[in-house]
Amino acid sequence: MSLPVNVDDAVQRHLTALGVTDSRSHKACLAWVEGRSRGGAIEVAVADLVLVWAVIHGHAAALVEIDELIESLSRRAAGRAIEAPELAQRTRTRLLVAPKGKEPKLGTYDGRGKLKSWLWTAIKLELLQATRGMSQAPAEDVDELTHLAASDPSPEARARSGKDTKFVSNALREALEVIDARERTLLRMRFVDGVSTEELGRMFQVHRTTAQRWIEAAQAKIMTAMRARLEADAKLARGEVDSLVREVAQSISLRLSQVLQKVKL
Repeated sequence: MSLPVNVDDAVQRHLTALGVTDSRSHKACLAWVEGRSRGGAIEVAVADLVLVWAVIHGHAAALVEIDELIESLSRRAAGRAIEAPELAQRTRTRLLVAPKGKEPKLGTYDGRGKLKSWLWTAIKLELLQATRGMSQAPAEDVDELTHLAASDPSPEARARSGKDTKFVSNALREALEVIDARERTLLRMRFVDGVSTEELGRMFQVHRTTAQRWIEAAQAKIMTAMRARLEADAKLARGEVDSLVREVAQSISLRLSQVLQKVKL
C-alpha cells in the first residue's frame, strides 16, 4: 500500500490498465496522487487513488470497475431493510454525483486505507441512514470516511466480531456515563437524529466548528473511558484491547449511533 519509489511509473501503469494513455491525464493524476501522499511522506494506496481519479474524470473502464465494486459490497451489506440494488444506487448517488461546482464525495478518499474498506464503510453508513428512514445522510459522515482505514472484513475478523461486539457494546454503554447531559444530547442529535454540525451550531448559538469541537471532546472522553473499561476486563489481553480500541476509533460515528439508539440517556 505504500507509495512506490517511482510513483510516476506506477501511476502510468495503473492508468494504462484503465485505458487512459494521454500525457495530460498522466500528469494530472500524478499530481493528484502525490498531493495526497504529501510528496511520499504518507503511505497511500496508489492503485486505488488512480482508480478514484479516473472515476472522477469520467473514464469508462474506471466507472465500470467502481460500479462493480459498489454492487458487490452492496449485495454483502443489504438485508431486509433495503435491497442490494437500491443500496447500491443510493451509494452511487451519494459518492459519484457531484454537487454543482464541487468534486464528488468519492474524491475525499485520500488513499490512507484500502478503497474497498472505505467503500464498505460508506455503504454501511448508507444502510444505516436507509434503516432510519432519513432522506439524506449528514455530509460530514461521508467526509469523515477519509480518516477510516479499517481492513476489509476477513473470515477471521468476522468470526471474532461476535465475541468482540459484546465487549465493545458494554464498554461503550458504560463509557457514555462519563460525559454530561449536554454532551449526550449533542451525540444523540448528531449520530442518531442526523443533525449536521451547522444545524447544531445554530441550535446552541455557536459556530459549527465549536459544535464539532464539543462532539470531538465528548468522543475523546468516551474513548478514554472505554479503554479503561476494556483494560479492566480480565478476559481481554492487552493486544486485544488495543485492537478493539483502534477499530472503534476508526468507526466511531457508526458505533455511537448503534449504541445510542439502544440506551436511554
